[in-house]
Amino acid sequence: MNWKGVQILTDRKRIAGKKFRMLSLSSKFTLLILGVLMVPIGIFILLFFHNMEASLYKDGQTQMIYELDKSCQNAEQIAVNCKLSAEIIVNNESINDFLNQIASDKKFSFMDILDFYGKEISGVQKIVKSNPYIYKLRIFVNSNTVKEIIPLLYKEDKITDLKWGKDGVPPTGTWCFDYEDALSQADDPDHIPRIASLITRLNDYRYGRYGIVESAVTMENMFPDLYHSTVTDRTCFIDSDGIMYSSPQLSSLWENQKEDMMDFIHTLEESDSLTNGAVSKRTRIGGEEVLAGCVKIKSIQGYLIRIVSTKNEKMALRTSKLQFSLLWIMIVIVLFLFSNKQVTHILRQFYEIYDTVYQVQKGDLKVRVKNMSRDEFGELGIELNTMLDRIQKLMNETLHRELLVKDAQIKALQNQINNHFIYNVLESIKMMAEIDEKYEIADTVASFGELLRYSMRWKSGYVMVEAEIDQIRNYLALVNLWYDDEIVLSMEIPQEILCQEIPKMSLQPIVENAIGHGMREFTEDTCIYMKGEIIDDVCYIHITDYGCGMEETELEKLRKRLSGEIEDTSGQENGIGLKNVHDRLQIGFGPDYGIVIESRKHAFTKVTVKIPYQKRKREIK
Repeated sequence: MNWKGVQILTDRKRIAGKKFRMLSLSSKFTLLILGVLMVPIGIFILLFFHNMEASLYKDGQTQMIYELDKSCQNAEQIAVNCKLSAEIIVNNESINDFLNQIASDKKFSFMDILDFYGKEISGVQKIVKSNPYIYKLRIFVNSNTVKEIIPLLYKEDKITDLKWGKDGVPPTGTWCFDYEDALSQADDPDHIPRIASLITRLNDYRYGRYGIVESAVTMENMFPDLYHSTVTDRTCFIDSDGIMYSSPQLSSLWENQKEDMMDFIHTLEESDSLTNGAVSKRTRIGGEEVLAGCVKIKSIQGYLIRIVSTKNEKMALRTSKLQFSLLWIMIVIVLFLFSNKQVTHILRQFYEIYDTVYQVQKGDLKVRVKNMSRDEFGELGIELNTMLDRIQKLMNETLHRELLVKDAQIKALQNQINNHFIYNVLESIKMMAEIDEKYEIADTVASFGELLRYSMRWKSGYVMVEAEIDQIRNYLALVNLWYDDEIVLSMEIPQEILCQEIPKMSLQPIVENAIGHGMREFTEDTCIYMKGEIIDDVCYIHITDYGCGMEETELEKLRKRLSGEIEDTSGQENGIGLKNVHDRLQIGFGPDYGIVIESRKHAFTKVTVKIPYQKRKREIK
């Protein structure tokens, strides 16, 4: 194959691959199923027809060998009968003595001749008539004075009328084939039989050759297949001289194929294939593929050849192949339609999942897979629905968090004012108090300034717990100015918690809420107790006031506001509020963290801040 042919084949493969990739999944599965089913079936069909053709030829060869062997046995039997008939005369002393005397021109009386004819000649005629294979048994005597007894005894000069005697007397054992019986007076001159003869010389050591015996049979009896031949199934006989004998209607055809036939015989003789009987094989004769058979008839030193054309068998086999191919194509089409329908039904759930994914890709997160089956596609649909539910839930949570952040930012903006202006005013008041030696007022103004500066400076959203507690102290210092009694801050917080990061303004609003709501009516010194502990890598900061506490219903309502189940309206007058603190803790650390409220009426209120514990070295302030 040249380069151009390779390129064309490559392009066709690429185009076929592209078309296959463009097919739908159901079509690909259908083609795969058909390939898995039909390729082995196709191979089986090819092998079936191959074996069928081989079996057909093998059966034909077997049949041909059987018939050739049978024809050979028939010819051999006839040849043996001819030989035995001739030997009857050769071994009959009375006949030989009488013939010798006739050949020596001895004079016989009428009674002697009549007695010889009555005894010996009539006996030979009976033998001939009793053998159905023998056509004629004739004796030719080397005498011109003998009286001929037709059809048994003839003068020798009559052999010139016969084919085998035109060139003299042939040797004993010579066979002469396919010639007309010129000595016989046939009832129908147009149908004179053609005969084959075995020639036997009658010799005497005293007188030399004194006669000739001709044992004749008809060609039709000896080779019946020659006269029942057709163009497609024909038989011929080839003698030792290479002369072909066949039906007169097919003689020209045999002559045209004579060279091929002689090559065929020569090949068989070289391979010693004819030693064990008939041989049959496929070969080409005259440019046509045929089934040829040959058998060697040893007794007459010739070859019987039969040629059977395979054209009709090939045509019948081709017709069968065509019919079977059409049937196979119909089966393929039916199987394709049936398989495609079944595959489409099986992949129905898949296409529904595919449509659902396509709708999700377009932005519709509310779509779900319906009519789920119990197979793997059904499980996939269930998992897809679960995944979409989670995605929608996460998106809602993310949106909720973003809204909380925006709300916190808005609230922070609402609480911002011109901080530089406030700092300058407070600094001026402090200086005036110090000039007038009002140091208590100056300290109060300083604490207030620190508190404002801390609450308005938002460079970072996270601070140390220790910084947050410092601002609580500043806050309490200002609160104590309002009341006659003092609020004391009591703490029991380990150093590991003091260096933990926490969202800014997370603890101060809780203390502010405790003073504003839990300790509104205190009449004596009181305290706010802060305790910290670490349990399972979680930091707990407990802020407890021993004020008025809350009813259970009021506590439950507050917890629902923290979880977002009801609208948050708390903390508007006292800073960012507990809800804001809880939301910021969850945004910063996750839903497992935040604040937890416990309270008892007329006893206490405890707010627990829950943040993750991170191991770190304590920063130096």
